[in-house]
This record gives sequence, structure tokens and C-alpha cells, in this order.
Amino acid sequence: MTYSTNPSVGIVTRTKNRIVLLRRALESVRNQTHENWRLVVVNDGGVREDVNWIVSAVMGENEPRVSVIHHEQSKGMEAASNAGLALLDTDLAIIHDDDDSWAPAMLSIATQVLAHQNRQFASVRGVAVGVNAVYETVSGNHIRTDHVAPWFPGRVDDLGEGILDITRMMKQNQFPPIAFLFDLQECRNLGMFNADLPVLGDWDFHLKFCRAFDIWMHPERLAFYHHRPSAKGVMGNTVHAGNKSHQIYNTLLRNNWIREAVQGSTEESHAAFALLREQAGKEDRFDELVQLQQKSLSAKLSREFRKLKAKIRRKKNG
Repeated sequence: MTYSTNPSVGIVTRTKNRIVLLRRALESVRNQTHENWRLVVVNDGGVREDVNWIVSAVMGENEPRVSVIHHEQSKGMEAASNAGLALLDTDLAIIHDDDDSWAPAMLSIATQVLAHQNRQFASVRGVAVGVNAVYETVSGNHIRTDHVAPWFPGRVDDLGEGILDITRMMKQNQFPPIAFLFDLQECRNLGMFNADLPVLGDWDFHLKFCRAFDIWMHPERLAFYHHRPSAKGVMGNTVHAGNKSHQIYNTLLRNNWIREAVQGSTEESHAAFALLREQAGKEDRFDELVQLQQKSLSAKLSREFRKLKAKIRRKKNG
């Protein structure tokens, strides 16, 4: 599989009663310098008239590249993703949530990077770009930007450029959906998103994709991952407003992946389990202690840090 220099890109935008945010997302798509795109807006249980109005106002009444799907009742984020993907007939696809945004050159650069890297490495079927986190406050129809900073998965990870190490993805989701452009047909072959997951469906899909193909990491920060930490209700992010659900499903997903590795009979599955156990049991704990020691939060933890560091050094030397 190789990609052309002007591939068609399908975009799915999931939304529900967040018109002020949806306007910005639509403008983000409209302003792309790569013009070979198709957009499906999935209104997952929101007010039909509001969505139709804002789509027409921003994209134009007769824009042939835009379609809208209305769910009378909410079916959930991943079911909404699948509904949009099912309607597309494009080479590539990406999820553009209603509260996120792109730099105008996002699709132009991402498609070119994917095409180039796929020619070098046939296993590369997706590309993830760098991300800026945007912290904001919404008041009525006004969005105020409070702070912008580079976004990293975890505390200090900066993945740089190259093929994503699958053990990193097993440890923690390495990018939000707004940053990941992928092969649509391969996505369908993998079963698309798990509609049974109310949260973390993107992490589950990203890891599933990593199991089958490679993902190229492009460090240029072309995606903007918007956060409203204090917002509640429809304006909240699931990562903040739904933090408890994230914690529960984080554990459920990890447990399921470990069971799959344990029950597998192939050498690869056992190797995957060993890597996950090593990441979770040693590296996570060590990283945590490094951070706590650097902040000098407690003398006790500092002593534990030194003991663990010495133990690891002895193992390396002995």
C-alpha cells in the first residue's frame, strides 16, 4: 500500500450541544491548505437545528464535502466515531473533536509525511503530529485562552521523530485523536473503535493500530488539544470532568491487555506481556520516584528513590 501526494482525507467531528466550540472546529477544517477532504459531523443526541445552522453558516449551505449525521439519542463517543467513519470513502481518516483545532497546514504536512515514510517503511500506515495543549475558559459564546504549552503524554515524555515504540503506547496513550491521521481501510479491517467504551476508546484504538502497523511520529506541533479543567457538564473534557471513569477504564483496559498476553500462545504475546509488566512494574515506579525526589516532597521518598536507584545500578553492574 502506497499513498498518493494528494490523498483524500476523511474527517469525523463528534459533537453534542457545544455550538461555540463546534464553530471553531469547523473553521479549523475549512482553513486547511490541503483541500482534498470530506467532513462528517456526527451530532450525537444534540439539538438538530443548532448543528444544521452552524454547519451551514461556517461551511456554506451547498458545500459538497460536508455531511451531517443526527443521532436522536446519544450513542456514545466511539459509536459516533464509527458512524462517521462508515460514511466516508477516503484514503485516510482522522477524528477532529468539536473542541479541538489544527494549524492550517496540518493535513498538508501530515499527508506528505505519511506518504514519504510509507515509501521508506511499508508498515507505516499512520502519522501522529506534535501537540500543543490549550487551556481555556468558556463564558457564553466567548472562549478565552488562558495558557498554551507543549503537550506530552505523561510528565516529561517528548517522543521526537521516528517510529513509535509500541511499549510506550502500552504504558500510556501517546497522543489525542486530533493528532492522528490513519489509513481508513486498515482502520475498518481492525474493527474501528470499540463502541462499548465510554472513555479511552482512542487509547484502545491506538494500541490496536500499533499491534498491526507502525505509526510515524512527526514532532511539528500542528494539533491543538483544548482543555477546560474547571468546566462541568457539556463544556467539560472527559479527561477532566470524567476523571473517575478514566481511572476505572484505564485499569480495565490494562487488565484486558495483560489477560490477552497471558492467554496467548505465541512468542510475541508473551514478549508483549513481559514488556508491559516491566514498564508498569519498574519504569513507572522509577519515573514516579524521580519526579517526587526532584520536587523534594518528602525525605522518606528521597531515601526510597536513592535505594531503588542503587538497586537498579547493582543489577546493571552485576
